[in-house]
Amino acid sequence: MAATAFSVMGCAVDDFEQTSVVEQEGRKLQGRKLQGRKLQGRTLQGVDLANLSLLGFRFADATLDGAALANLRVVKGELLAERNGVTVRGATLAGARIYGDASDGTQLVEVEYRIASVGAELAANDPTNTGNTFLYRIEQFATDSWVDACDPDEDGRQAAIPVAMTWSDAADRVPSTTHFTFGCTSAAIGKCYRWGYRPWLTGYGGADFSALHQTCTRAARADYCGDGTSFTQDNTMINIWDRLPAPGPIQKQGLLPPLGFIFEAGWNTEGAVCLSRARWLVDGLLNLQVANVCPDRLIPPTILGGIVVGGAVCDTVSAVLQQDPDALIFNQSSILNL
Repeated sequence: MAATAFSVMGCAVDDFEQTSVVEQEGRKLQGRKLQGRKLQGRTLQGVDLANLSLLGFRFADATLDGAALANLRVVKGELLAERNGVTVRGATLAGARIYGDASDGTQLVEVEYRIASVGAELAANDPTNTGNTFLYRIEQFATDSWVDACDPDEDGRQAAIPVAMTWSDAADRVPSTTHFTFGCTSAAIGKCYRWGYRPWLTGYGGADFSALHQTCTRAARADYCGDGTSFTQDNTMINIWDRLPAPGPIQKQGLLPPLGFIFEAGWNTEGAVCLSRARWLVDGLLNLQVANVCPDRLIPPTILGGIVVGGAVCDTVSAVLQQDPDALIFNQSSILNL
């Protein structure tokens, strides 16, 4: 594949009082990939793209039908530019050529992309009813042909959403005036955007939505340590919710968790504030590896008679808030992830 351009115990009553909601929004499908980071499975100019990280898409040097696009920019969830003094946007940008900068740590490699088609976002993926978002089918030029840059999402669509931010190898958001990200709807940046955590939103008690979106990408990828390391697997189901004030929350916690789901963690931009359990068994153990790599997030478990015991730091929303009163995102995961 070419560029992934850019992805039931422990639920106390006080958790539900904290969120004060009764609506269950359903489980969320997520995976390990943070789009915008890795180029996979293609060669370009003799360089193995699998060993490259995509730094971002350039605002400069874009063209459409051979004419330069000036002032290419991301406005909310849409790309705009000027061509010959006229603003172009939406479907008019189909066919535009855009360049990405990739690196293997020692050299920069230019990667050419084109916008194959543009369509408006579906209302079903706009829980805040704020519009402005468009879906871009992005193709990468590799070895004499154009290939889709995004994997299919849950609807089978290969699309991306422009985000005015870039991401580091540690999955940290990096502000940039020269580059932006196309977040595939099949991976974390695009998914969190579609769950309602749009980085450009305002309101909701003055919440920082750029930080909220970043927090969501940590939760989606089970990036407990906040260093870019994922502890999940593709196509894992999680239940995620937030504590945003009115008109929030955006993703809501139900009165009861989905069958077989238990509390996993509370999150901020640096990863898990604390967690009850790892989402998946790692090397046959639920928590041991996480406790070893970031012990401040999880009390190391004890092995007694060959059985792993202990290890929980927080099993409820209230326990998370004791460590970080500003934590806004929480999740449950299946007890059956073995």
